[in-house]
Amino acid sequence: MENGAGPVRAFWARHPRLGTSIVVAFCFVTGLGSDVLLWGPDRFDGWRLAVDAVVALSLIWRRSWPWFVLAVTVAGDAVTEGALVAAFAVAMYSLAAHRSLNEATAGTLGSLAVLGAETVHRSGRDGLGTFLFFYGVTVVGAVLIGSTVATRRRHVQALLDRAAQLAREKEQEGLLAAARERARIARDLHDIVAHNLTIMVRLADGATAVADADPQRSRKAVERAADLGREAMKDMRRLLGVLHDGSPDVPGDLETLVETFRIAGLPVTLRRRGPDPTSPGLQRVMFRIVQEALTNALRYAEHPTEVLVDLDYSGDPIRMAIVDDGRASAPVPSVGSEQGLIALRERAALYGGTVEAGPEPVGWAVRVSLPHQTEDIDD
Repeated sequence: MENGAGPVRAFWARHPRLGTSIVVAFCFVTGLGSDVLLWGPDRFDGWRLAVDAVVALSLIWRRSWPWFVLAVTVAGDAVTEGALVAAFAVAMYSLAAHRSLNEATAGTLGSLAVLGAETVHRSGRDGLGTFLFFYGVTVVGAVLIGSTVATRRRHVQALLDRAAQLAREKEQEGLLAAARERARIARDLHDIVAHNLTIMVRLADGATAVADADPQRSRKAVERAADLGREAMKDMRRLLGVLHDGSPDVPGDLETLVETFRIAGLPVTLRRRGPDPTSPGLQRVMFRIVQEALTNALRYAEHPTEVLVDLDYSGDPIRMAIVDDGRASAPVPSVGSEQGLIALRERAALYGGTVEAGPEPVGWAVRVSLPHQTEDIDD
């Protein structure tokens, strides 16, 4: 099938010249037959044959120039005294099928007026009733069929346009989903790689600095760096598993995260109020926010004596504050590009929350507001 058409319509759509040839031949033959039957062989001459041929050939342009074809057909029918009814019906059908119903109505009235006047001139008023009945039935039938075909064609075209639009929308949704997935992967890679590497470098530097003075502490820092590397590898495998099977990412443990930063030398204090949120997605976002904020504090805070992680679950929205009392230093271009902060804002916005970050009188603060969630959101 082509363009929603059935097998018969599809065949004629593939062979338009064959259909046109059949229509032209049929109208020419019926015109000749009508001339002979109506007026007898004696009145049939070369002039009528030429008119029949011209009218039949004009039907080749019935789709592109239906008004021209109708005018030629009406003139020929008037000259042959009503012998070209078939061609006239085809012309009226074409006008209704390839133009509007209003144009078909105008063509009907104009054609009947011309042919009716010719009938009265030829046969007097006595032949007007027969003409109106015969031509009226012919015209009404042709216009109704043509209008039905035009309506169906427009309906099919509307369905095809709608299907094409849905296909485009589906493709666009797929592209947007792919873009969101790439952004999510980029955020998770940033969280896993950048944060863990920052802590591991700090642990290695600390272990080197105290290797002679405090070997036990140095060994503990090295062991923690190795554990952190294994955890990063585990996180990477979990991320790849999420990409492979679409299973949800498991939220990290805040206590373990805070302890890791303490070992790295950051004096972190964790304070929580109220029951923990039950949404795994919200827990994951909160974990990433704390992780990013503590990593920034580890990078940029100068000699902090306390980094407070204050999580208030008791109200709605949830309030989070990660505040350090180290003097804020400007991010080093080669180290910080503010991509982590942008990712935090995107994650919070996904849950209808906000993130504010900026200097305090003696340090830096990240303050977050997150509405309580009853359902998970795929971030």
